[in-house]
Amino acid sequence: MKIDRNRQKDAQKKANEMLASTEQKHAEQRLVTLLAGFEEGSREVLLNDELLENLPDLIRDYCQTGEHDKAIALFEKLGESVCDENKKMRERAVMALSLCLSVLDLKQHHPNLIKKLLKFLQDWLRFETEFLSVCNSVCKQLQDNGIRMLEEGMWKECSALLDLLYQIQSGSLQKSNAIRSVVCRAQDGMAVDYVLGELTLVSLHGRGERRALAEQLLTNLGRRAARYLLETLLECQDKADRLRLVGFIPATGNVSVDVIKEYLKKDLPWYGIRNIILMIAAMADQALLPLITPFLSHEDIRVQQQVLDSITEIFPEHSGPYLLEALPLVDDTLKVRLVSVIGVLGEENGCDAFLDLLGRRDDFSPEVHDELLQKLAVQVRLSNSIRAVNLLSLIAEERSEEYDPATDPVSIAVNHTLHILKPRFDIHDSPATDSMEETDLDDTIDEDFEDVSFAGNQVAKNISRQQVHAINEKVAKILGEKTPEDASQYLFEECVAAAERKDFETAELIRDRILEVDPNALAELIKAGEKIEQEASTSINSHHISIWQDLYDSLSTDEFNALYFALESRSFSPGVVIVEQGAIRPELYFINSGEARLSCWRDKEEIFLKRIGVGEIIGAGPFFDVSVWTVSLTALGETDVHVLKRESYLELLEQFPGLESCLREYCNRTKSVPKLLQMSGEDRRHSVRYPVSLMVKHSLLDKYGDANMRSFNGEVADLSCTGLSFSIRISRKENARLMLGRGIRTLIPVPGEDPITVSGQIVAVRFQPYGEGDFSVHVLFDEPVLERIVKSIVA
Repeated sequence: MKIDRNRQKDAQKKANEMLASTEQKHAEQRLVTLLAGFEEGSREVLLNDELLENLPDLIRDYCQTGEHDKAIALFEKLGESVCDENKKMRERAVMALSLCLSVLDLKQHHPNLIKKLLKFLQDWLRFETEFLSVCNSVCKQLQDNGIRMLEEGMWKECSALLDLLYQIQSGSLQKSNAIRSVVCRAQDGMAVDYVLGELTLVSLHGRGERRALAEQLLTNLGRRAARYLLETLLECQDKADRLRLVGFIPATGNVSVDVIKEYLKKDLPWYGIRNIILMIAAMADQALLPLITPFLSHEDIRVQQQVLDSITEIFPEHSGPYLLEALPLVDDTLKVRLVSVIGVLGEENGCDAFLDLLGRRDDFSPEVHDELLQKLAVQVRLSNSIRAVNLLSLIAEERSEEYDPATDPVSIAVNHTLHILKPRFDIHDSPATDSMEETDLDDTIDEDFEDVSFAGNQVAKNISRQQVHAINEKVAKILGEKTPEDASQYLFEECVAAAERKDFETAELIRDRILEVDPNALAELIKAGEKIEQEASTSINSHHISIWQDLYDSLSTDEFNALYFALESRSFSPGVVIVEQGAIRPELYFINSGEARLSCWRDKEEIFLKRIGVGEIIGAGPFFDVSVWTVSLTALGETDVHVLKRESYLELLEQFPGLESCLREYCNRTKSVPKLLQMSGEDRRHSVRYPVSLMVKHSLLDKYGDANMRSFNGEVADLSCTGLSFSIRISRKENARLMLGRGIRTLIPVPGEDPITVSGQIVAVRFQPYGEGDFSVHVLFDEPVLERIVKSIVA
């Protein structure tokens, strides 16, 4: 019985195997039939589950037997169906392609097969408008293959995929919210940190096509890329890199706005906020303005300035109302320039805003109090409110108690404006006749101009008066022969001409006369003011911050404010010597506008070294070291500078010691005087210097050339026919500065002869880092020593 049961089992097993084999043959036959039908154009076979179940194995067999052509032909047929109008048909085609992709291995199979599959899947995603069951799995496959292409440097191949994902994410390619959500997840999944790091590095420092590709990929990687770039920007120390990053982030699209909003809520340093404001301005989207206006009252003036600049960029033609809202919020230093800008724009409510500011004049910052008062007094000349007269009259009375109205610039501006405004409200300072003879008109015009004076030099006043007198004669003639409109047009043209030749005193006098001649010439008045403002746009206050942005970027808010207000403003006319060679003047000169000539003197011959322009600093040597000026600086045109005095600098260091390294580093980057002197051959080394080690006695001289009773020893380090240097220990660096320019007498022993006594002047005292408190003192002899004696000492 046991044997019969075993035989029965074997028979059953053989029967099952025969049935399975038969079924397998039938299945293979059905598959062949289905494939044949599909190849002949019958797409309905895609609805057969048996076909889809066997496709992966079939593709694997094709690859193993090297029949790639058959696989590609099958993919092509499937690709024709991914954009079919029948929803079910395209879903089955995409499912089939997805199943085929899942069994392909790039290392074992032909990469062209995967490339084909990815193309068809992207074609479907671009076409599809309904969320299908395959969306999640296909987007995940696209994500994984996208990461692979980025890792393997296949950036060009990946670029098409990312561009498609970006179009869907940004909404430029319309899709349902469900599809957009899955696509955004795939886009974020591709933005892994190590990929973003490499793309950012190439975007900033790469070249050619690869750099352009990296930029395109970054901007298409969406939200995570925007966040990564913003973090990189906040940590970036290189200005050129920062500017490129500021351009990249907005290009990532709408997702960058959400990232920017997120970061604006954080406690960022001033430069981080400024960079974000720059990005918002680059987007040129007016709806984003509310994001930056809260920073008009930021504690750092540089942030406020960036908001103002961004307003004019976002609203190039209609910025007036927004600038008016900013006026009471920004720092008083910025108000000075902003008042002029609003005045030029001719904003309807501008005068009311200016009058509100005048009412709060007691709160003005002392640094710009008078300048702001003067600007406001000029700008309210178009006011139609009696409030303007009342406020200005009160200010005139207040100023007269402390200043001479004839020379005080504020009083001059206030009284001139009152002279214009009072007739509008029938207010007269003295009785006036109802009529005037034409012959008296010229004298009256001259008298009006005589009431105005300037704080400038007398030469400028006289020139202005001579020019105005000639203009007055012409105005009187026009009024006698033609209309007030003709006279105001003539005054406008003369005002423009004066402004273009930088004669602002004459230009402002003529501009203010326009309304007196023709009360209806408001348009000409505004245009004239705009022209004067345009020509005067090189003023220090308007551009100083942007000129020295590289320096200020390295400072904290408190350091910036302290340094900014420690600077003194100075102006120089053409030909004026700003500082002379040999001067003892430890000051730094920041060139804000104009140009200056850098030169040195050899005997009586001046040697030109360099033309100094806007954005350059001169004086680092005498300022940081203890030395006299080795060059001269002369203004070539109207030149405006800011000056930092050594005393002010030392006061700043007590509160902000970190300023020294920032300022030194910046100056060293632009330090060119020693090199220029060496190139010209004028480095003050007129004779050979010999190294020596010799103890000598020194005596400092008083202003009469007499030696002090006390002498001191010093070790001579080098000696020449025209000077020497010796070492000395000084407890404080500022004490070393007291020796600069002092006369000194030195007793030097000469072998085999009597000692010699030489007199000279200390021209430099330099700190030596190799010893605590050690300085080298450099002396220039009054009279040269014979070379024979020098060689004898050295020998």
